[in-house]
Amino acid sequence: MKTKLLFLSLLMVAFTVTTNAQTKVWDFGGDPTYTSAAQIALWPIVAFSAAENTTVVKDNLSLVGDNSGDKFGKIENAGGKTWDAGTSDEYTAINRFKFEGSAGDLTVVLPTYSYLSFDVTGDVDVKIWYRASGDSERTLQVSDGTNILSSITTLNQDPGTLSASKTGAGTIYIFGAGNSFNLYKIEVKGTGADALLSVKTNTAVKTSMKAIGDRIFVSNVDTNTEIHIYSITGALVKKINTNKNTDFTMKTGLWIAKIKTDKGEKSLKLITE
Repeated sequence: MKTKLLFLSLLMVAFTVTTNAQTKVWDFGGDPTYTSAAQIALWPIVAFSAAENTTVVKDNLSLVGDNSGDKFGKIENAGGKTWDAGTSDEYTAINRFKFEGSAGDLTVVLPTYSYLSFDVTGDVDVKIWYRASGDSERTLQVSDGTNILSSITTLNQDPGTLSASKTGAGTIYIFGAGNSFNLYKIEVKGTGADALLSVKTNTAVKTSMKAIGDRIFVSNVDTNTEIHIYSITGALVKKINTNKNTDFTMKTGLWIAKIKTDKGEKSLKLITE
């Protein structure tokens, strides 16, 4: 009994640490071979991701279109680029998210077009993997709508990263000033990132899931059901298609399960021991 209580106590401590240090990643580049089903589903290679003067929300990230012809947010093959090669932070992308223009001049703090934004509930650190889309001077900026939190001005197309920090709740904006940038990945860490990992409920979807020990049980399956299991960082770790109740094992961890049927979608948080 004491051993079990100790294990449960350690699990709760680990759970508290995990939830207090949330991490959200948007990866536009995909893995080197671009085979991740989760990435392709969210960021397919398309003409653009947000039409002119239109806001599109993908995975809690808002995309606001350009003002000159439906070009903002195109995902295209970039031929493969690598950041921090040979280090523990090495990152390789095959595709890129294109701004295809700036959100205005260098005086812009609260953009009205050609920008990405997301809401946070508290303190966060943001890291952006980027490349300029040309060799003329241009600036990538991160703001809270009132102040510039961080910026980088470049004259070349070398791969780079930009980091920014925000204290307290609010909205964070990412945009190019003066000219265009290509983005590859955005990472948000901190207690304020919890809203970006929020899950959706849909009472029309009857399928339910629960974890007991290291086994996850899927019940009330009444139609063809697609289940995706994600890690707390957003990586897809398991995919299941079923039309009947089923169960399977998972290693110890905190997971987000997304259930999709012909009646809609919903998400659940699960803890396996």
